[in-house]
Amino acid sequence: MNHWGRIFFIYEAEELSSVYGQPLQNHVGNCRSILEKFDTHYFHEATRERLFRAVELHDLGKRDTFRIRRDDKTHRLLYSFAGHRFRVPHEDPYIASLIRAHHEFSVEQVNHERARQGSESEKSWFPDDLYLLCMADQLEAELAVKSVEKKDSVPRTFMEFSTERLDDAFRTFGVVPWPFREEGFTLSVRLKKLPEKEFRGKEPKEIERALKNLPLDEESAITITLVRERRHGN
Repeated sequence: MNHWGRIFFIYEAEELSSVYGQPLQNHVGNCRSILEKFDTHYFHEATRERLFRAVELHDLGKRDTFRIRRDDKTHRLLYSFAGHRFRVPHEDPYIASLIRAHHEFSVEQVNHERARQGSESEKSWFPDDLYLLCMADQLEAELAVKSVEKKDSVPRTFMEFSTERLDDAFRTFGVVPWPFREEGFTLSVRLKKLPEKEFRGKEPKEIERALKNLPLDEESAITITLVRERRHGN
C-alpha cells in the first residue's frame, strides 16, 4: 500500500488535466532538510534530538487518515488527512505533544501541551520547538504547491516566512526573512504521474483505493532552489 504526503489535482477550465502524487517519505525528508538548515540560534540543545524525531514522525498518522472527496461547490477532487496529527506514534510526552500540535500553533493548544511536560525547562522550550516544526512543515508545503501547481499565492496559517518566486524556469525561491545558516540550498520533490483519465467519473472511494494501490515506480523529481535575496536586507 502506498502512503502519500500530498496529491496534486490540477484543473484547467474545470477539467482535470493532470494528477501527481508526492510520497509521504519525500515530504517528511524535505521537512527534515529544511529544519536542518535553520540557524543554530533557533534550537535548544537539550531538546534538539527530540525535535528532529518529531519531524520524522509528525505525519505518520497520514497513513491511516488518507481520504479523497469532492468539493461541495466546485465538485473538484480534493484529498484530506483530517485528524492525522492525533495519531501519535511515540510515548515520549515532548515528542507526542509536538506531533499533536503541529497544525495548531495557538495559545490554547500550546499551553495545553506545555502542561503535559515534566520540567519547567521543557515547558519553556516547547513553543520554540513547535514553531520550528510548524515552519519547516509549512515551508515545504508552500514550495511544493507553488512549484507543481504554479500558484503564486498559497495561504498558510501562522506562516511567519514568505516565499517569493525568483525564477520560474528553474523553480528558484527566496524566503523572507531568511532563517537559514547557508546562503542557499536545494530540495528534491519526488512525484508520481498518475493516470488522470482513470479518475474521471469515479467515486471518491474508488479513487482512494486506486491511489493506495498504485505502484511507486517511474517516479520523477523536480529540484527547488532556495536562495537568500540580499536586496531585502535580511
